[in-house]
Amino acid sequence: MSCDEPLTPMVRSLHTVLYSKAWEQCVAFYRDVLEFPVVYTNPVFVEFEPVEGARIGLLNAARSTHITGAHTDYLLSFCVQEVEKVHALLRERCPVVSPIRDHPWGARLFELEDPEGRRLEFWSPCR
Repeated sequence: MSCDEPLTPMVRSLHTVLYSKAWEQCVAFYRDVLEFPVVYTNPVFVEFEPVEGARIGLLNAARSTHITGAHTDYLLSFCVQEVEKVHALLRERCPVVSPIRDHPWGARLFELEDPEGRRLEFWSPCR
């Protein structure tokens, strides 16, 4: 590979790993509430694949050697086909789900938090 060769064609998937202090609750949230398919599991790590090629891993922070800091300075953003349908479904499963609102960049969206306070956003383009 030369320095001027593009990296993008070589990327096969995207993996986001979240260090989790409330690991069991977070695993249950992503597995049972969001119903993301589990594609890998071991005693300290569970990985979900909400869409082909994109994975979210939960690493048990209590069993990790990495020092973890603040984890609420970002959000996970999910583009969905029908934001109203996803909103209705998650309102039945989660205690706090924001109302759907129109965003200035042309989307309808809502937010919620996982058990550790990480923001998740679900959105659809405005029609």
